Amino acid sequence: MSALTSAISSSSPRIGVVGAGPGGLSLARLLTEKGFADVTVIERAPHVGGKSSTYHHEGLGHEMGTCYVADGYKTCKKWMDAAGMKIHPLLAHKIYDLEGRLVPFDEFVKGGDGLRDSFRMGAQALRYAKAWDRFHAWDLRGCPDDFADDQGRPMREQAARPFGEWLAERGLESIARFVMRTMTIMGYGALDRVPTAYGLRWNVPSLFLSAVRKTVGEPIPGWQHLWTHLAGFLDVRLNTTISAVTRGGEGSDFLVESDQGSFVFDHLVLTGPLDEAARWFPFTAEERLAWGIGGEVQWREYVTTLVDAEGWFRDADTRSFAAHACDGPATDAGRILVARRTGDKSAAAAARSATRRDVYVCYQYGAPERSDAALLEILMKDLARDGAQKPKVLRQARWRYAPQLGSAAILAGGLGRMERQQGQQRLWVSGATASHEAVDNIVDYNERLVERMAAAFTGRDPGDAALIEAIAGRLRLRFGET
Repeated sequence: MSALTSAISSSSPRIGVVGAGPGGLSLARLLTEKGFADVTVIERAPHVGGKSSTYHHEGLGHEMGTCYVADGYKTCKKWMDAAGMKIHPLLAHKIYDLEGRLVPFDEFVKGGDGLRDSFRMGAQALRYAKAWDRFHAWDLRGCPDDFADDQGRPMREQAARPFGEWLAERGLESIARFVMRTMTIMGYGALDRVPTAYGLRWNVPSLFLSAVRKTVGEPIPGWQHLWTHLAGFLDVRLNTTISAVTRGGEGSDFLVESDQGSFVFDHLVLTGPLDEAARWFPFTAEERLAWGIGGEVQWREYVTTLVDAEGWFRDADTRSFAAHACDGPATDAGRILVARRTGDKSAAAAARSATRRDVYVCYQYGAPERSDAALLEILMKDLARDGAQKPKVLRQARWRYAPQLGSAAILAGGLGRMERQQGQQRLWVSGATASHEAVDNIVDYNERLVERMAAAFTGRDPGDAALIEAIAGRLRLRFGET
């Protein structure tokens, strides 16, 4: 091979990305923005977007998966601007508290509507931000084993604890009420079960400020429009089912065989569930351990149902149910967690909603043993109790959702093991397994991952601690800013 050919090969490798959801498409876009043009995205579905799924009904897009945009979604907002998208603000949120009273969400979080309640919440937010900042430094550095938290305790041990326990120990009652909404009600797990690592990854300080400033919104015409827009600038192969992958060994090629032909890549990125990929990808024993393919990574099921109804709430954008989300046993019951009124995203839509039935997206935890019909039966009873009349189901979606290492695996160093495995033998992992289910987490993680990939393309070890430290130093402030 000539020197010129070698240089081109190292700077412009053939990169295959499996999965055209937010993980795969955002990574492919970031790679091309950095100058790596030979990127091919393979997707078995006939469309892009994955769990960013927008269902169109009567001319309006309704989010069945990814729904919100907050202040921290800086890169996504930049892409949305380029796609000509707008953001519809969600200004009013009410929640039934544990006593069954329907109250404004900010009053629920503060524990009251007085000035003293506001000051108490503010003080808790500052204490939380200090602890979060220390965790964030650890997370960006690849979760090293020898890192301590803000109280001098091993970070790995604290990250493995149930998030609710971690918050209670620190006296963060208001924060716990806030994250019941942002974690449990959004399908990421009950606070007595979900490890603190995932709670802190998602609940960044800018998310709290978004709630205070009321800058949380939904994209118009929908999240799926963003991914379709990005895919228009990428080589995306839809309707392509992979049957087998052959590895050439250290520093060699991946031969990907599919029902649409074969592909050869220098680097391969997997963005979907790795236990499903194991049906056709020859993971080594080391990779299976690092990526939790033996069951260490646990998945949930989250169910979204679009209904139209008469006589239900019109005084808020969303209505939540704290009693259905207070702990694991409550979520196991499959009761409605939140309903989002989703028909007024434009002036024209708001005007015509006066003469049309209202449309809502309703959310529940699912379980493999519960059929679609069983979940709908639970939901219909809850809607009737809350005053919704003549509800009609328009669409139901069941998502395999929120993969997380269990507490025992985190305590055993599982998060750090994942990070050290990235890029070894030219295999990379992105998407929810590597970071957290939320799109913001996935895109932020991919911005760091692209930096490591670029270094690896020049022959540097992507797991090198000094490299990861340098990337963390460059990117930490932007992830903490508001």
